[in-house]
Amino acid sequence: MTKIETLVERARRLKEKGLTTEEIADELNVSRETALWLITRVGETPPSDIYVEWRELTKPSRLRLVAMAMADMIVSEVKEDIEVVVGIATSGIPLAAMVAEELGCEFTIYYPRKFKTDEEKPKGGILSENFARVSGKKCAIVDDITSTGRSIKEAIEVIEANDGKAVCAAVIVNKRGGNEIEGIPLLSMLKILRI
Repeated sequence: MTKIETLVERARRLKEKGLTTEEIADELNVSRETALWLITRVGETPPSDIYVEWRELTKPSRLRLVAMAMADMIVSEVKEDIEVVVGIATSGIPLAAMVAEELGCEFTIYYPRKFKTDEEKPKGGILSENFARVSGKKCAIVDDITSTGRSIKEAIEVIEANDGKAVCAAVIVNKRGGNEIEGIPLLSMLKILRI
């Protein structure tokens, strides 16, 4: 089975389990457009995208090393003390928790609007009420991958709406390019550039 056939099969199984297109995209680390193509196979050519397989980093000892490097990157690039690390659900959560530990600060979770029902979507995403509050605090947003930047943009808006200050976003892989998003630094360990 080719890699594309494997992705099609994984997307089909996730759809059968009831995941939305957005959730499938998040689970497979592809864009929403690619996830939709994998599910429907409308058109012969898949959208231009890059699949990122990072299972080898999911072993906690390896993820800890990534978190250490990401925390170092944040400290080196951002000249403000981070008070809260905001992990974007779902794949950004374990990494963000480890980055927060490395930085010696609090942690919270941001649930993007893609995880809400259709009736709830116009309101945007939410910050978890089970973890740190962002009000009056400087925040770093952490995720595994950014493709379009939509989840990070939403997180910035929600942090600011809750009287917090987003001072940077950090990801393992930046598929969108650029070094900033909504006026804050976008730090990435790997940046994918099309030439």
